[in-house]
Amino acid sequence: MLLGLSDLGTLQRTLAPITTADLFKPPCYSERPKSGIDISKFLSREGRVRRPSSLKASVAEFGEDMISLGTGRPSPDTYPFERMEFAYSSPNVTAWTDQAMHIHGSQEKKGTGIVYKQDPSASIDLSIALSYGYSLGSEQLIQYLTTHVSHVHSPPYSDWEICLTGGNTSAMETAFRNFTDPGDYVLVEEYTYSGMIEAASALGLILVPVAMDADGINPDSLDNILSTWNDFHQGKPAPKLLYTIPTGHNPTGITQPLHRRQEILDVAEKHDILILEDDPYYYLHFPQTHGGSDFLSLPSYLALSRAGRVIRLDSTSKILAPGLRLGWLTAPKAIVETFQAAHDLGFVHPSGLSQVAVYKLISETWGHDGFLQWLNVLAGNYRDRASALLQAMERELGWGILADICSWSEIRAGMFIWLKVDCSTLLDMSETLMDAEARHRALVKIEDKIYMEALKEGVLACKGSPFQTPTLTNTGAINDDGRSSAVLGTSLGKEKVAVFLRLTFASAEATDLAKAVGRLGIALRNIFTPKSGEATPAISVQ
Repeated sequence: MLLGLSDLGTLQRTLAPITTADLFKPPCYSERPKSGIDISKFLSREGRVRRPSSLKASVAEFGEDMISLGTGRPSPDTYPFERMEFAYSSPNVTAWTDQAMHIHGSQEKKGTGIVYKQDPSASIDLSIALSYGYSLGSEQLIQYLTTHVSHVHSPPYSDWEICLTGGNTSAMETAFRNFTDPGDYVLVEEYTYSGMIEAASALGLILVPVAMDADGINPDSLDNILSTWNDFHQGKPAPKLLYTIPTGHNPTGITQPLHRRQEILDVAEKHDILILEDDPYYYLHFPQTHGGSDFLSLPSYLALSRAGRVIRLDSTSKILAPGLRLGWLTAPKAIVETFQAAHDLGFVHPSGLSQVAVYKLISETWGHDGFLQWLNVLAGNYRDRASALLQAMERELGWGILADICSWSEIRAGMFIWLKVDCSTLLDMSETLMDAEARHRALVKIEDKIYMEALKEGVLACKGSPFQTPTLTNTGAINDDGRSSAVLGTSLGKEKVAVFLRLTFASAEATDLAKAVGRLGIALRNIFTPKSGEATPAISVQ
């Protein structure tokens, strides 16, 4: 059993109370050293000059007997919401149907959260939830998440802090603004979240792709890039931030094992860089049995970094609902203060309705143990979905001509499978191997052809190229088309000229997964199977 909320401090229950994780941490943190991180050398110009809102600072002076004539906060009497009721599922579910894979009990009203406009007996009411809130988030969720983070990650230093966010994409963009300037270089995996690539581009950042292998981002490649930076980028500042998706990686599905995480952290320590740990799939680490929580056995970068050089992003999007637009960030207090200042003058705070809905669910209805139980059931559901898709791929893509051109790996977490398609039979290798640009153009055509043929057969699969980090030219610029001038498959497929497709098993039913892979197999055979008496046609590289 985890500590009860009553054991970890008292709620202030006022409008936008200033709060901190320090109020709710277990006693053991008083004995741990501080992180010692000096963030001044990492801050961007925006991060250095931005200050918290002076108007919001005045809220700190507001007491229970004080009458406010200072803030432009509407009276709760004007809110046209009197009561809200939430009916929640039970976390005590242990099975799901083979065909539909719906979690049994998902429609059962096992818990009810009723929130009134003004309820002095409640820990939170609508007058609080619908008003302007504290920029780090409500004290109720900060309290709950402090216990959760202490149990799941147990950060090895004392001065960590929690900040609620609008989800990981929003938090990632804020991190870039806080710690990079336009023209700065950022280290990323060679394949990565396409939204990050697009956000970084809009901010004028230059991405530096780091090679990957079967265990994820490669520490030797990372170390080599940083160790030889001045040899190839004279006069240009070295990257100070690494962005990584360590669990159920998007798009490859790779989960970095413990030894790889430690190796990457060692390189980060050696070269004094920050790690932005974007980990929305952490809780979708597949359990080996129906009873265990396997994610608890795999330490996060946050749990490993004694120096506090990790900014960890968690989200409710993959474990509760994406429309909540709610997540949380954990990092040293000095780093979180930069997010607080950014929230004060921009994002403000996450939706109060989302915060009260989530608090009523995971705290008052489920509790900590119930939340962990839900996460384990959810991860088991995704494990079975992944198994259904992999079995269908083996049946439909593992025979005939496709057995020689299609390959994929087992995954341990997340919601994606990375399908590699060897395209060498469609290329005139004698010409294209001599010309990287021609090879690239041909592979782009093949990728587009596969995508369109799959659509014609009635299945949608994501192209791999939007997830590929743009490569750098000799001048440090990004290629005009934003895609690699080399093969679309590099470190994950050096031995073959390949394109990739990202397949997801997150939402389709079991029968539809099998049907979709069957349609994809037909599309691939339409392209790669020679017509009677003909050789497989080569794709034009012009």
